[in-house]
Amino acid sequence: MAKTLYLMRHGQTVFNLKGKIQGASDSPLTLLGVEQAKAAARYFEHNQIEFDSLFSSSQERACDTLENAVPNHQNRYIRSKGLKEWRFGLFEGESIELLKQIKQPKTLYGDYVVPFGGESREDVENRMVETLTDIMENYSRHTTLAVSHGSTIGLFIRYCLGYEEGSTFNIGNCNILKFSYDKGKFTFIELIDPM
Repeated sequence: MAKTLYLMRHGQTVFNLKGKIQGASDSPLTLLGVEQAKAAARYFEHNQIEFDSLFSSSQERACDTLENAVPNHQNRYIRSKGLKEWRFGLFEGESIELLKQIKQPKTLYGDYVVPFGGESREDVENRMVETLTDIMENYSRHTTLAVSHGSTIGLFIRYCLGYEEGSTFNIGNCNILKFSYDKGKFTFIELIDPM
């Protein structure tokens, strides 16, 4: 039986607003970021979407987003390090312009940040695929929400659709990607902007 995954990016953070690279470091949600998460909550309520399992990256910005997007279930979600953002090493805390200079449409940052203590594209992609597959196989009964990050979600949609088609998606703060999952395969359904 097919299951449904809603994969959501966290809300706007102070680092997003200031144009800083976050990666494995963290930054709190702005007031707009909280409002974006609450808009997601309204979207879920309006469409009568109920979750039997909830997951968040272990990073604060993702946890705070989930707690605002599903406010009645703040204490029943699982934090997962597998959903964390791409680790950018020495680039973290620096201007986002540095990453824009190396960003490739198909593979995002490839292996460029590896010599600087960052993760490779393959490591991040494998981590996301393995984590989401485990969630859907072992925790989800029908409908799951997972809150993660822009670059990791960007790699995941490229994995699902292929690098060419997947690279056409721009995933904004609190955008939600809906997938069906059946027999080990994720099928992309739609991109939702709740704002």
